[in-house]
Amino acid sequence: MDLVALLAPHTPDLLSSYRAGIDRPLLEGYRSLHAWLFKDRTPLRAVIAFTPGWQTRNIMLVDNRKNLESSVDFSGFGVELRFDPPGDPELSAGIIDAVKAEKIPIAPGIHGIDHAISVPLFFLTPEGSVPVVPISQPLNQTRYVRILGRVLRHLAPKGHGRVLVLMSGVFSQNEKIMARGIDDPLLDPYLETLERILGDGPVPDHLPVSREMIDRADPPGRLRELHLLNGLGVSGGRLWGKERALGLAQYLVSFGPIDMGVLP
Repeated sequence: MDLVALLAPHTPDLLSSYRAGIDRPLLEGYRSLHAWLFKDRTPLRAVIAFTPGWQTRNIMLVDNRKNLESSVDFSGFGVELRFDPPGDPELSAGIIDAVKAEKIPIAPGIHGIDHAISVPLFFLTPEGSVPVVPISQPLNQTRYVRILGRVLRHLAPKGHGRVLVLMSGVFSQNEKIMARGIDDPLLDPYLETLERILGDGPVPDHLPVSREMIDRADPPGRLRELHLLNGLGVSGGRLWGKERALGLAQYLVSFGPIDMGVLP
């Protein structure tokens, strides 16, 4: 079984653009990614969603329920999306047990499907039949995230197919900049640094981006996704699409496939 890691844009305006027939680079990117992901007819076994919509302190939580439900956690875009996929209690238990064995605090929790999960999956698995395992992001422990990545790489799930590790591809979402209409000139060098890391890899333990710059860009996941990529041991991301606007930068990037259960 192999694994594909994905940095995926999730702003709800992608849905309204799609339904209005508006052509955008990210929508074309999603179409191309979908064709690539399923070109060899390998089914998706499960989606492990490391979502910035679920942030916790000092612990990671895993929604291990059999059935999951959407939360409509956005408004003002003129669209609503119900996405209620099955969960995967067995895979969830395997993740929890393996992370606990590393002496990292992790436990079952209840979250469901937020738009950081439902929007990308609308473009990749619109039928909603692929099991999803949501995992929270620990606010103050990037070490936990790197260990989670190593655990996911070495899992051996039962069944046949590919595991998709889904993460946020929104690297800047500064609402103050959006409201004022005045861009920050330091955002471009920041984004260029991240693009270089993702394209060249592997992602280093210590990101060459200052905390001040992350605060100015204000990405929803605070770049914890890059620490997860570090733990997964992937490199050389493939860029499918990107969009840059005032205070907002979104990227669609895939890594892999890589064999699970094999040391990088």
